Amino acid sequence: MKYLNRLYLSILKVVKVFLKSIKLNSSALLPKYQERTKKQQRTLEVLSSLSYRTGELKGYLQLVANSVSELLDLDWAVVTLCREGFERILASSIDMGYDENYQADLHGTLTETVISNGRCLYVEDASIDKSYGEPPDGYFAYLGAPLRLPTGEIIGTICSFHRQSRKFTHDEMILVEIFAERAATAIDNYNLYQKQQEINLALQTEIIERQEVEQELRKSEEQLRFIAENLEPLVWLYSHDRKPIYMSPMFEKVWGIPVEQWYADGSVCLNAVIPEDREMVSIAFKNLFLDGSSYDLEYRIILPDGSLRIIRDRAFPIIDKNGQTYRVAGIAEDITNRQQEQQRTIKAMERLSEIGEFATTIIHEVRNPLTTVLMGLNYFYRMELPENARKRLTLALDEAERLKRLLNEILLYAKHEVIQPVPVDMNKLAMELIENISSTPVAIGKQIVFEASPESLIVLGDKDKFTQVLINILQNACEAVPEGEKISVSFSSLTSSRQICLQVQNRGTLIPAELLPNLTKPFMTTKPDGNGLGLAIVKKIVEAHGGTIEIESSAIAGTIVSILLPTATN
Repeated sequence: MKYLNRLYLSILKVVKVFLKSIKLNSSALLPKYQERTKKQQRTLEVLSSLSYRTGELKGYLQLVANSVSELLDLDWAVVTLCREGFERILASSIDMGYDENYQADLHGTLTETVISNGRCLYVEDASIDKSYGEPPDGYFAYLGAPLRLPTGEIIGTICSFHRQSRKFTHDEMILVEIFAERAATAIDNYNLYQKQQEINLALQTEIIERQEVEQELRKSEEQLRFIAENLEPLVWLYSHDRKPIYMSPMFEKVWGIPVEQWYADGSVCLNAVIPEDREMVSIAFKNLFLDGSSYDLEYRIILPDGSLRIIRDRAFPIIDKNGQTYRVAGIAEDITNRQQEQQRTIKAMERLSEIGEFATTIIHEVRNPLTTVLMGLNYFYRMELPENARKRLTLALDEAERLKRLLNEILLYAKHEVIQPVPVDMNKLAMELIENISSTPVAIGKQIVFEASPESLIVLGDKDKFTQVLINILQNACEAVPEGEKISVSFSSLTSSRQICLQVQNRGTLIPAELLPNLTKPFMTTKPDGNGLGLAIVKKIVEAHGGTIEIESSAIAGTIVSILLPTATN
């Protein structure tokens, strides 16, 4: 019994010691347990707070770098982007003072090893173990993880550094890998977002451009439609299957058929063509679609009121990118009045030609007896006659000579101009004529000032005709001014119209404005003894050379005669 009591006391004592020991150990382990639990809770808080928002990459990566440095109790953590042997720091837990575009060489660094191996790496003391590369100055322990995209491509790293040597646990490496995965996903999402933004911008730009193009097309279509609907010629358009697409409103006015009827029955046009021309028009229209050959036709149509009209129709195919005809367009116009006018003009020209031939015949018949009369008068002029008789004889001689000149000018005006074109230097021709005219009685005492063009002015034409034009205009100018007055002659080149302009200016008596339009008409003159054919002949010669004549007269500038002639380069 005593032995049992002693054993019980001994066991009780041992249990007390054991319990005391357990109590002591529990109080020693509790802080470490609590600290670990706190760190785990902080890790969960950080990971749950990592919420990437579209376009906010920089702040997100900065949070990743700061979190790695805080949770692992490291001195420095960075997120890097690695491309073609260089790395660029995207985020850093400490301020490095680098420009955000600064790039560093990867060669020989711990980061290069992570990129090359593609897996997590830690080094307890990089100053001792240099097989993985050199750490930054002042740092020893290293822990890094690659940033791997879902495609498997490694685009960068999370690198952690410590100023003292340090071992890293398996849990710490897993934590870094988790943050590396989050950073890689964020970068990938950011790149996808940027690409999507670029695509959206490109699409938006394309939409805007298409809208602008469509708007311009609509404007162009409206303008073309406005032009087509207000043109006197008829504009029409057919589809590839020979169905009418568009016919301008002028169709009804030209053909006398409502447009609605034309749309309903495209053959209404052909039915209106007279039977003699119908086959020709039908074949030409079919060939537009068969071989794409255009046509330019004149045919006759019968209007609903029974009148006959002449139509000129020009059509052409519209070809697509495959070389196929998918539209046919045309312009048709009523040329009945024009042809009738041309016929009237031709008849009038023929009539004038007949009158000219008749006048020429009469002039030749008159010139022969006139020559005889002049010979007789000149015979009597050489005789001794009383003063009164000589005065009457002189007057008769002057009138006969004037009649002779008039007959010559009528003959010249009625004569058909036959141009024998040769290159004529107008500067040189004018200089020679002015020198000769200056010594004639009509020009004595008057100053003719010639301003030659600095460039060569060559005109294709008849030199003798040009000489006649210049003499006539210069004589008129000299007759219009008193002695001591100046006559200006100048040439200029009109590059835009490929013409030369001859101007003769005098400051003589003002010509009334109502007379200016009629000065070039036959037998119109402002001179007491003029016959009115000089400027008419000048106009005829100028127009035969494809030129024009203009006459202006004002109190300030005087009278200016301008002649425009096409240059030899036309």
